[in-house]
Amino acid sequence: MLPSEGGTTLGAVESLSLMTESLRARLRGLRVVIEETPSAEFQDALEHLVPADDEVARLVHRTLSEPTSVPKKNVIVLQRGEPILATTVRARQDRWEIATTTVAPTLPIPCREGMLEPALSSLGLRILIVDHVGDAHADFARHRLVPFDSYVATLNGFDFEAYWRSTRLWEDLRRVERKTAEWDIVHDDPATLDWSIDTWEGRWTDHPNDEAGAADDLRALWPELLRMKRLMSTALVTPDGSAVASTVNIIDGDTLVGLITARDVAMPTSTGSVGTRVAVECFNAARSAGLAKVDIGGYHDHYKRRLTPAGRVAYGVEIEPRIFSAGMAERAEHVARSTKRGLRRLARR
Repeated sequence: MLPSEGGTTLGAVESLSLMTESLRARLRGLRVVIEETPSAEFQDALEHLVPADDEVARLVHRTLSEPTSVPKKNVIVLQRGEPILATTVRARQDRWEIATTTVAPTLPIPCREGMLEPALSSLGLRILIVDHVGDAHADFARHRLVPFDSYVATLNGFDFEAYWRSTRLWEDLRRVERKTAEWDIVHDDPATLDWSIDTWEGRWTDHPNDEAGAADDLRALWPELLRMKRLMSTALVTPDGSAVASTVNIIDGDTLVGLITARDVAMPTSTGSVGTRVAVECFNAARSAGLAKVDIGGYHDHYKRRLTPAGRVAYGVEIEPRIFSAGMAERAEHVARSTKRGLRRLARR
């Protein structure tokens, strides 16, 4: 059950929102389908909207549509019988996040061009897009955009040493390299990838941001993306074979995009910033692989700006159905009026 608000659960408000927005969608010639398990109709919609030659996107969206321990919804919006949106959302706090979040956030939402905002709005769900892929201002004229800095650096031509000296990271890096000189750097190891997911989940479980709900999807998809060479994993391992820090990133064209970091919190702080050493080794591996730049994302700004400068303004998007922005009494009155108007208009057709 979702949290309560003024004696009425948000789940009940969501049910009202689903009903009223579905009715509005019908009046605009749209049909909304929301389900918890993937149907043939949903799979057909994905086939229609995801490019046929994008094997990774098809794998990701098909896999994400399967149920996990965290509630999900597979949503389809059709116009005159043709799908204009097909995606999966996953419960997070009192909202639904696009299910590619954390898993493969560089993939665009499968949608007909120019229809993303009206299609998502027609669902009646409070939806969170953490980092929108595309032109946020063009795609979302009515909903709230949340700008934030994403930290980016080119791998060739950028003077990392000078930058790290300016952010006082250089001394920390030299210190941890000395103290971990006998330890190993391990790349793209499946067992270490499992450790990364488990450790990351343990860190974020019960955290207020509710980010760890993606963990089941990471386990379902990341080993295959690693096999397909679309993921890069870097870990620092002690002489006895124990991982102490790692980072997992996805390859998007010529860019390595940050996904998660993991660290053994039992490591003594006297060892230094093991996570920093892993990040630098990851940059080196990306350069050796021929990639052009790294984008380690936003938030946790103090840590990230020490590694790379801000290089991209990213946008989160909050889809807020009309009913959620009103008070409870207003909501009930709003639903009653909207339903009566909609039913009268449908009856006249």
